[in-house]
Amino acid sequence: MQKAVLKAKEELGYVQNSIARGLKMNSSFTIGFVVSDISNSYLMMAAREIDNLINKSQYNLMVCNTEDSKKQELEHLKLLFGRNIDGLVLNGTGLNEPFILEMNKRIPTILLFRRLKSANFIGDLVDNDNKHGAYLLTKHLIQLGHKRIFVIKGPDTNSNSMEKLAGFKKAMKEAKIDVDNNYPYIYNANLFLESGYEAVEYMSHLTVWPTAILSFNSVMTIGALKCLKNKNIEVPEDISIASTNLVENIELMTVRPTTIDHDPKILGLQAGRALLERLEDNSIPNREFIFSGKIIHGNAVSFPKEV
Repeated sequence: MQKAVLKAKEELGYVQNSIARGLKMNSSFTIGFVVSDISNSYLMMAAREIDNLINKSQYNLMVCNTEDSKKQELEHLKLLFGRNIDGLVLNGTGLNEPFILEMNKRIPTILLFRRLKSANFIGDLVDNDNKHGAYLLTKHLIQLGHKRIFVIKGPDTNSNSMEKLAGFKKAMKEAKIDVDNNYPYIYNANLFLESGYEAVEYMSHLTVWPTAILSFNSVMTIGALKCLKNKNIEVPEDISIASTNLVENIELMTVRPTTIDHDPKILGLQAGRALLERLEDNSIPNREFIFSGKIIHGNAVSFPKEV
């Protein structure tokens, strides 16, 4: 870890030198938003609210898409630091923490939907109550009689994926369903549409099928639904599906997964407010703004064929 921190300092120093050579040191009136997936409408709805709010204070939002890549994220962070940004909203990969912590010493930062592991971070977190949301959905499926629930989760480096997994496991353990010892229905995906599709492809080759799917983000949910349709697997007749994130325009869909009603606009607005406050005074204590949600029932969840 110490070597990683020293390396981050060297990289940061290189960027600082580039500033000294060409960029002016006063406010750039630019806020960086480093986002994991620009195609994720949930994230972009939050970004719109941040942009609308900070524009009123004469700030501009610069959005950088990382594709959840460690390399791309680091390149964007260096670019933003070199542009002398005034603040940062980070929906990070969890893979560049040493550099982010060094950058964080100079730039007010808000974490959106994803935590950092280090206790040395200075700033705020804006997020959903991921554990409780996954717990509620899992408990709902169990109450309907589902015991074999296929989870499409994100990487272990992603804090909200692990929080959702903890919520799922809590509900399953309360129902006395063992999910620790060789539970075959957890698929490690990458939070993109293709991985949702691939998860169902994998599921379709299992000897014993699950009776329900629980997807950990809206984009993977769309991918899963596409694969189910292509394979002529009927929802909810053959399998039920729920999603821990609201699917955009769900009311227009023929198949509507049961989900949690977290509103990304509210979270984006809170992230913008918190950042503006930190731009005024970054010495305020770290804060967490965690939003709870309730279940929105769709038409894609029913009793399993086998109880």
